[in-house]
Amino acid sequence: MIAPRLIFAILILTLISAGLVGGARLVGRSDPLPPTYLESGACDQPCWQGLQPGSDYIDHFWYAVNQFSPYSGHTSDYGDGIATMFELSTFGAITLGDVIREFGSPDRVGCFGADHSSLFPGQPMVMAVQVYFANGLVVADVVREEMFPQLVPEMRVRTVRYYAPGEPAYPIGETTAWHGFASTRRHYLNCHP
Repeated sequence: MIAPRLIFAILILTLISAGLVGGARLVGRSDPLPPTYLESGACDQPCWQGLQPGSDYIDHFWYAVNQFSPYSGHTSDYGDGIATMFELSTFGAITLGDVIREFGSPDRVGCFGADHSSLFPGQPMVMAVQVYFANGLVVADVVREEMFPQLVPEMRVRTVRYYAPGEPAYPIGETTAWHGFASTRRHYLNCHP
Protein backbone atom coordinates (compact mmCIF):
# COMPACT_ATOMS: atom_id res chain seq x y z
CA MET A 1 0.00 0.00 0.00
CA ILE A 2 1.28 3.47 -0.93
CA ALA A 3 1.79 5.83 1.95
CA PRO A 4 -0.47 8.92 2.03
CA ARG A 5 2.61 11.17 2.15
CA LEU A 6 3.90 9.68 -1.12
CA ILE A 7 0.52 10.17 -2.81
CA PHE A 8 0.44 13.77 -1.57
CA ALA A 9 3.99 14.42 -2.85
CA ILE A 10 3.16 12.96 -6.27
CA LEU A 11 0.00 15.08 -6.46
CA ILE A 12 1.94 18.26 -5.56
CA LEU A 13 4.67 17.48 -8.13
CA THR A 14 2.03 16.83 -10.81
CA LEU A 15 0.29 20.15 -10.07
CA ILE A 16 3.59 22.06 -10.10
CA SER A 17 4.59 20.42 -13.40
CA ALA A 18 1.22 21.21 -14.97
CA GLY A 19 1.53 24.83 -13.80
CA LEU A 20 5.03 25.16 -15.26
CA VAL A 21 3.95 23.68 -18.61
CA GLY A 22 0.90 25.98 -18.74
CA GLY A 23 3.03 29.00 -17.85
CA ALA A 24 5.59 28.17 -20.52
CA ARG A 25 2.83 27.86 -23.13
CA LEU A 26 1.42 31.27 -22.17
CA VAL A 27 4.84 32.90 -22.38
CA GLY A 28 5.39 31.29 -25.81
CA ARG A 29 2.08 32.67 -27.06
CA SER A 30 2.76 36.15 -25.72
CA ASP A 31 5.80 36.66 -27.97
CA PRO A 32 4.61 38.70 -30.93
CA LEU A 33 5.17 37.25 -34.37
CA PRO A 34 7.96 39.00 -36.26
CA PRO A 35 6.69 41.63 -38.70
CA THR A 36 6.45 40.71 -42.36
CA TYR A 37 5.97 44.29 -43.59
CA LEU A 38 3.31 42.95 -45.99
CA GLU A 39 0.28 44.53 -44.34
CA SER A 40 -2.34 45.49 -46.90
CA GLY A 41 -3.77 48.48 -45.08
CA ALA A 42 -7.32 49.60 -45.76
CA CYS A 43 -7.84 47.98 -49.17
CA ASP A 44 -8.41 44.57 -50.69
CA GLN A 45 -5.64 42.61 -52.41
CA PRO A 46 -3.67 43.43 -54.42
CA CYS A 47 -2.75 46.02 -51.82
CA TRP A 48 0.35 46.91 -49.82
CA GLN A 49 0.41 49.56 -47.07
CA GLY A 50 -2.87 50.99 -48.43
CA LEU A 51 -1.49 51.26 -51.96
CA GLN A 52 -2.94 49.47 -54.97
CA PRO A 53 -1.32 49.05 -58.36
CA GLY A 54 -3.60 50.46 -61.01
CA SER A 55 -4.73 53.23 -58.64
CA ASP A 56 -1.68 54.66 -56.89
CA TYR A 57 1.34 56.47 -58.24
CA ILE A 58 4.80 54.92 -58.32
CA ASP A 59 6.04 57.85 -56.19
CA HIS A 60 3.66 56.80 -53.40
CA PHE A 61 5.07 53.28 -53.57
CA TRP A 62 8.67 54.53 -53.35
CA TYR A 63 7.81 56.69 -50.37
CA ALA A 64 6.12 53.76 -48.58
CA VAL A 65 9.01 51.38 -49.30
CA ASN A 66 11.48 53.85 -47.82
CA GLN A 67 9.32 54.72 -44.80
CA PHE A 68 7.54 51.50 -43.82
CA SER A 69 9.72 48.52 -44.75
CA PRO A 70 13.26 47.17 -44.68
CA TYR A 71 12.89 45.95 -48.27
CA SER A 72 13.83 47.45 -51.58
CA GLY A 73 11.41 47.77 -54.44
CA HIS A 74 10.81 47.90 -58.13
CA THR A 75 7.81 49.25 -60.00
CA SER A 76 6.48 49.68 -63.51
CA ASP A 77 3.94 51.92 -65.22
CA TYR A 78 2.78 52.82 -68.73
CA GLY A 79 4.40 56.26 -68.63
CA ASP A 80 1.60 57.95 -66.70
CA GLY A 81 3.05 57.39 -63.20
CA ILE A 82 0.26 55.00 -62.15
CA ALA A 83 1.85 51.75 -60.96
CA THR A 84 0.86 48.69 -62.96
CA MET A 85 3.07 46.51 -60.77
CA PHE A 86 5.15 46.91 -57.69
CA GLU A 87 7.61 44.43 -56.29
CA LEU A 88 9.10 44.10 -52.84
CA SER A 89 12.53 42.46 -52.76
CA THR A 90 12.66 40.74 -49.38
CA PHE A 91 16.04 39.03 -49.89
CA GLY A 92 14.91 35.93 -47.99
CA ALA A 93 14.03 37.87 -44.82
CA ILE A 94 10.60 36.19 -44.65
CA THR A 95 9.31 32.71 -45.38
CA LEU A 96 6.45 31.22 -47.35
CA GLY A 97 4.82 30.47 -43.99
CA ASP A 98 4.97 34.20 -43.13
CA VAL A 99 3.32 35.12 -46.44
CA ILE A 100 0.54 32.55 -45.96
CA ARG A 101 -0.04 33.85 -42.43
CA GLU A 102 -0.46 37.33 -43.92
CA PHE A 103 -2.45 36.53 -47.11
CA GLY A 104 -4.18 33.23 -46.34
CA SER A 105 -4.03 30.12 -48.50
CA PRO A 106 -2.62 30.53 -52.00
CA ASP A 107 -4.77 30.05 -55.09
CA ARG A 108 -2.19 28.40 -57.33
CA VAL A 109 1.40 27.15 -57.37
CA GLY A 110 3.75 27.46 -60.34
CA CYS A 111 6.01 24.73 -61.66
CA PHE A 112 9.17 24.01 -59.71
CA GLY A 113 12.47 24.69 -61.40
CA ALA A 114 16.17 25.16 -60.76
CA ASP A 115 17.24 28.80 -60.61
CA HIS A 116 20.31 30.88 -59.78
CA SER A 117 20.43 32.66 -56.44
CA SER A 118 22.90 34.27 -54.07
CA LEU A 119 20.57 33.73 -51.13
CA PHE A 120 22.41 30.69 -49.80
CA PRO A 121 26.21 31.18 -49.61
CA GLY A 122 28.16 28.51 -51.44
CA GLN A 123 25.09 27.25 -53.30
CA PRO A 124 24.45 29.10 -56.55
CA MET A 125 21.47 26.94 -57.59
CA VAL A 126 18.15 26.71 -55.74
CA MET A 127 14.74 25.14 -56.26
CA ALA A 128 12.34 27.98 -57.10
CA VAL A 129 8.58 28.25 -57.46
CA GLN A 130 5.98 31.03 -57.68
CA VAL A 131 3.02 30.96 -55.31
CA TYR A 132 -0.08 32.94 -56.37
CA PHE A 133 -2.57 34.80 -54.18
CA ALA A 134 -5.55 37.12 -54.88
CA ASN A 135 -6.47 35.42 -58.16
CA GLY A 136 -2.91 35.72 -59.42
CA LEU A 137 -2.51 39.43 -58.71
CA VAL A 138 -0.06 38.81 -55.84
CA VAL A 139 2.89 36.50 -56.55
CA ALA A 140 5.53 35.32 -54.07
CA ASP A 141 8.76 34.03 -55.59
CA VAL A 142 10.09 31.46 -53.12
CA VAL A 143 13.16 29.24 -53.05
CA ARG A 144 14.66 26.42 -51.07
CA GLU A 145 18.28 25.43 -50.73
CA GLU A 146 17.66 21.74 -51.30
CA MET A 147 17.24 20.84 -54.97
CA PHE A 148 14.09 18.87 -54.22
CA PRO A 149 10.75 20.17 -55.57
CA GLN A 150 8.75 20.34 -52.36
CA LEU A 151 6.74 23.15 -50.78
CA VAL A 152 7.62 23.78 -47.15
CA PRO A 153 6.73 26.73 -44.89
CA GLU A 154 10.44 27.50 -44.39
CA MET A 155 11.03 28.35 -48.07
CA ARG A 156 12.65 31.78 -48.35
CA VAL A 157 10.83 34.59 -50.18
CA ARG A 158 12.91 36.52 -52.72
CA THR A 159 10.17 38.86 -53.94
CA VAL A 160 6.47 39.64 -53.61
CA ARG A 161 4.84 41.25 -56.66
CA TYR A 162 1.53 43.07 -56.73
CA TYR A 163 -0.18 43.50 -60.12
CA ALA A 164 -2.98 45.86 -61.10
CA PRO A 165 -6.23 44.17 -62.14
CA GLY A 166 -5.95 43.23 -65.81
CA GLU A 167 -2.19 42.70 -65.58
CA PRO A 168 -0.52 39.25 -65.46
CA ALA A 169 -2.20 36.50 -63.50
CA TYR A 170 -1.19 32.85 -63.44
CA PRO A 171 0.37 31.57 -66.64
CA ILE A 172 -1.99 29.10 -68.33
CA GLY A 173 -0.71 25.54 -68.16
CA GLU A 174 2.17 26.47 -65.86
CA THR A 175 0.41 26.31 -62.50
CA THR A 176 -1.50 23.84 -60.40
CA ALA A 177 -4.07 24.27 -57.65
CA TRP A 178 -2.81 24.77 -54.10
CA HIS A 179 -2.83 21.44 -52.29
CA GLY A 180 -1.36 22.74 -49.05
CA PHE A 181 2.02 21.52 -47.94
CA ALA A 182 1.20 18.20 -49.55
CA SER A 183 3.66 15.74 -50.94
CA THR A 184 5.99 16.91 -53.64
CA ARG A 185 4.39 14.49 -56.03
CA ARG A 186 0.98 16.17 -55.74
CA HIS A 187 2.23 19.56 -56.99
CA TYR A 188 5.00 18.32 -59.24
CA LEU A 189 3.00 15.80 -61.27
CA ASN A 190 0.19 18.27 -61.96
CA CYS A 191 2.79 20.54 -63.59
CA HIS A 192 4.84 17.83 -65.31
CA PRO A 193 2.45 15.13 -66.61
